[in-house]
Amino acid sequence: MFRNKKGGIKIANEIIFTELKFRKVSAEDLSETLGITKQTLMQLLRFEVDEQEQIKMLWLINNLSQ
Repeated sequence: MFRNKKGGIKIANEIIFTELKFRKVSAEDLSETLGITKQTLMQLLRFEVDEQEQIKMLWLINNLSQ
């Protein structure tokens, strides 16, 4: 988490967390698909990941939800 320009708290990789919740996909399912543990996934998502990595995760979340 970090402060945005208006002083509010912004969550790193908020789009990933929002999509997981919206698609009803668990972090365990995503981490298993990526071949890492849930703890490693959460540590990775503590800081903003690059755009390509976000697109990959969003694509996987979409596929897991179907």
